[in-house]
Amino acid sequence: MNASAPGFDWKGVLADLRAHLPRGSGKAGHEVRGSLRWLEAEMRGRGANGSSVRNIVYRDVGTPADKAALRAILEGLAREAGRPLEGGGAASPPVPSPLPDELELLGRSKKRAYKQFLAGVRSGRAPRLIVTGRAGAGKTILLDHLERALRGVASGPVTRLNLRGDVQAGGPAGGEGTLPLAASGTSFSARAQAQADAARSVLPPPPGVLLARVTADLTFAGGPPRGPDGSPLSPAAWAAEHLLRRAPPGVAVLLALEDAAGLPGGVAEVIELRPPTPAEARAYLMARLGIPRERADLLVRETGRHLDRLVLLAGSGAEEAAPDRLLADPDVRRLAAALAALEVGPDGDIPGPALAAALGGPVAALPPHARALLREGSAGWTPLPPLRAALGHVPAREVQEPLRRLAGASLPPDLARFRLSALAALGEWGGLAAHLAGCPDDARHLPPLWPRVRAGARGATRETLARAVAAHHAGRGEYDEPHARDALFTLLESPNPAVRGWARVKLAESSVDAGNFEAATAGLAHPDLSGVLAGAPDSWTAAAGADALLVRAALARWRGDLEAATHAVRDPRTAHGGARAHLWRGLIAKDAGRWGEALHHLHLVPEASPLLSARARYQEGDLRLRLGQPAAALEALTDAAARLEVAGGTDEEGARALARAATALRRLGRPGEGWEHLGRALALLPNAVGGGRGDTVLRARLLSEGVPVLLALGRPDAALADATRALALLARPGPRRPEAEYRTRRTAYRVALAYLTRGVGLPYLQPFAGPRGDHPDLAHARALLDVGLTRADGKSDREQVLTFDMRLSRALADPDPRAALEHTGRALDMTDHPYAEAQARAIRAEALLRAGEGNAALAEVNRAHALVRRVQLGLPGTHAPDPGLTAQLLALEARATVGEGVGTLGWLRDALREPDLAPFRPGVWREAGRALEHGHPHPEAVLRVLHPDWEPGHLRLRDALVLLETGPEG
Repeated sequence: MNASAPGFDWKGVLADLRAHLPRGSGKAGHEVRGSLRWLEAEMRGRGANGSSVRNIVYRDVGTPADKAALRAILEGLAREAGRPLEGGGAASPPVPSPLPDELELLGRSKKRAYKQFLAGVRSGRAPRLIVTGRAGAGKTILLDHLERALRGVASGPVTRLNLRGDVQAGGPAGGEGTLPLAASGTSFSARAQAQADAARSVLPPPPGVLLARVTADLTFAGGPPRGPDGSPLSPAAWAAEHLLRRAPPGVAVLLALEDAAGLPGGVAEVIELRPPTPAEARAYLMARLGIPRERADLLVRETGRHLDRLVLLAGSGAEEAAPDRLLADPDVRRLAAALAALEVGPDGDIPGPALAAALGGPVAALPPHARALLREGSAGWTPLPPLRAALGHVPAREVQEPLRRLAGASLPPDLARFRLSALAALGEWGGLAAHLAGCPDDARHLPPLWPRVRAGARGATRETLARAVAAHHAGRGEYDEPHARDALFTLLESPNPAVRGWARVKLAESSVDAGNFEAATAGLAHPDLSGVLAGAPDSWTAAAGADALLVRAALARWRGDLEAATHAVRDPRTAHGGARAHLWRGLIAKDAGRWGEALHHLHLVPEASPLLSARARYQEGDLRLRLGQPAAALEALTDAAARLEVAGGTDEEGARALARAATALRRLGRPGEGWEHLGRALALLPNAVGGGRGDTVLRARLLSEGVPVLLALGRPDAALADATRALALLARPGPRRPEAEYRTRRTAYRVALAYLTRGVGLPYLQPFAGPRGDHPDLAHARALLDVGLTRADGKSDREQVLTFDMRLSRALADPDPRAALEHTGRALDMTDHPYAEAQARAIRAEALLRAGEGNAALAEVNRAHALVRRVQLGLPGTHAPDPGLTAQLLALEARATVGEGVGTLGWLRDALREPDLAPFRPGVWREAGRALEHGHPHPEAVLRVLHPDWEPGHLRLRDALVLLETGPEG
């Protein structure tokens, strides 16, 4: 029995073969030969539809090609099993049907028309045939497959003509395959002649083939089709006259008519095409999609047995689907117009709300055949290649309506770019400026539209939009970005001096950002600007005045003149700067040590300004890190990084936030996570030196900030290598020389820290004790620190912090406790907040312990504990103390009171139960064990009381104590 014919017992044959296949024919890790999954894989390997296997085996439903492929696989299994496939001998493989799947499965009339016309052309005749049928009956499918088949057999050209809607004069208006209608006069006879000439021009020479589709709504330049005498004709009659009867002898013609009204009799054989029956449509979908009957029935009902829609739904020929073919469907055409309005890029996904706005309704309301041309993902909808290719063929006039819907839509803030793009495409420059006035942060979506704005907008509106572009890039520090520079120079060409003055302020800002403070000072003194600031205020002068004051504050901050910086940001005129002014006030107050005021202004930056609020959160995190609140700092910095990503912040800003979060994680005792954050930060930056503005200095900064993290991980050699790389980058800083000089000093300090860590032999993690003896690495660390302290520049706040850090590290690097005490004393003189004082007193207590002054050390520890409590209570909100500093103080107190033996260690055990102290417990017990060895007359007895089962063995007592209290994992 032929395996492509109904009635072949697929299921029985397969069961018989499975029973007789040799045992062990399935391999470990592979599907068993003969199983359904194995058959599906084999089908896919042969280019057939693997999902058709189950429908063929259980329902005998599938395309001839798929059935032939499955039959060939079964014959191979039959030979392997030594069994005839049927009745004593394997039947010869069936000859695959030459018909395409759609025609084989979907109706006799289509098969008859296809075979009849194709056979006539193959035989050298010039057949004439007319097929009729309503939309969805299969006319386009028939023409598609005939055109494809004829390309290989016809001896002459194959012309495809698609006549629908109104054919305009002046050239093809409906895409490829329509008539080149020439302009005509007003008389009916002139119009008829123009139509006849257009038809004659597309008729192929013999022995060519004409395939023409004509819809019932065909008109010419707004008028009806006309006969030779000028009288109106139906589209069918016009096509029969001009495309069939007047075709040259030897030209084969197939007319596909939507409506046969008016068709004269006897011009050619007429075959009526009918839509597929429910059974045909169901079988087709089951074969093509491999879906069960119930799902196929539902889809058939939803598509209305419309053949074009069924083919689209099944994805048949999707990759080669012609744009005209797709756009012939009204639902697909509407979807394509919406996507064209959204300006889909080559790889872009479209968020659901944006697509719904352009469509004027939810995407789910599209019929299944249109939705089949989209792929839904987590980021939205992706047009499949055939639909994407059709977007450029949508007439511009049809895109206007979805553009208007987008322009008037209320979209979420993160999708505002679609509204702005629609307003620009419509040329509604006033509406675009009004939108940005109400939502200034949406200016981040404006730069890609700037070329269109520059070419289309005029006068004050263009200047307003240029200001938005320039301000956006200035806020991101992208002063050299081409759109930013073009927008600024557009403003500098303005006849309005106030506009030119605002642009001059932005140029001064760019000089500050590049570290060229002299140029910034000169820029503020430019005559254009000084004249504007002295004039009557308007929106331009008010903005220029506010920004100029902020530039002056930045210059004063650079000089270390915080009083002048404070005076500038407190000037009432800065109120025009809004959120940006609050950010700068918070920054200046932070530098000046006015912590509460700093947080107050940082918290006034509204979330409605996403980028500025992200920067405010970064500054808050940096401040809380400095004030000894690493947990709160980590929360703020992580939030800042997330906000920057959503708000479209630069990669450089995101990298800085991640790097500071890495420092917070180190301070929380989680250096491994900190190292991961640093890796993410570095990955955001280009590797090439000079790859972008500030790349060299920022990459060096991140490498330098990673040094303490590597030291906390116990990797001093890797830390030295990264510090060396950072110093090499800082040696060629480009225009940011002042910043590079500070980063060089900070990195040199971290080199000393690496030698200190290696010399002491401990990871840079609290508690960190000073040395009892000298070491070459310690001597080198001291030499580096002494050089750094000699060259310290104490003008700015950050230089003061660097000097303070160097003093404390210098104390830890000195085996002479008296010299260490001198450095801690000088550090104490510099403290300006409780956390800094607590740090200095902790290091001082450590030096006192090394000097043998336990009581004095204990007094310093107690003062530090009190200062830590002030850190918790000194600022708004609840903030956990720095667990590292707490661990250090616990270790110092244990060292000072270790003579009490069991009482001290029992108290220490209770104190270390706090979850935040978990990363520091091994270090605290290490210091307690070392003190017990050297400071108690009977250390073994103390340990045996705490751990009765312990017996002295191979380990030193301090190591045994760490293991007993923390477990093998530490």
